[in-house]
Amino acid sequence: MTLTKEDLQAIASLIDKKLDDKLQPINNRLDSMDNRIEKLDSEVSALKVGQKELAKEIRQVKDKVNATYDLALEAWGQSTENRVWLETKVGMP
Repeated sequence: MTLTKEDLQAIASLIDKKLDDKLQPINNRLDSMDNRIEKLDSEVSALKVGQKELAKEIRQVKDKVNATYDLALEAWGQSTENRVWLETKVGMP
C-alpha cells in the first residue's frame, strides 16, 4: 500500500491538529505569563520613578537638617560669646 499525496496531507493535518491541541494549554500559560511580566514591568517602572522622587525629597530634608544644625551651632556659639562678654564687661560672677 502506497500513500498518496492527499493521504500524507491528511496525516500532516491530523498531526498538526493534535499538536495544536496539545500545545494550546502551554500557549495559554505563556500568554498569561506575558501579561504578568508586562504588569510587573509597569510596576517596576513606577517604583523607579517613586524611588527617584524619594531620593530627591531625602536630599531636601538632609539639606534642611544641615542648615538647622548650622544655625543652632551658630546660635550656641553666639550665646557663649555673649555670656563671656557679659561676664568680663559687666563683671557678673
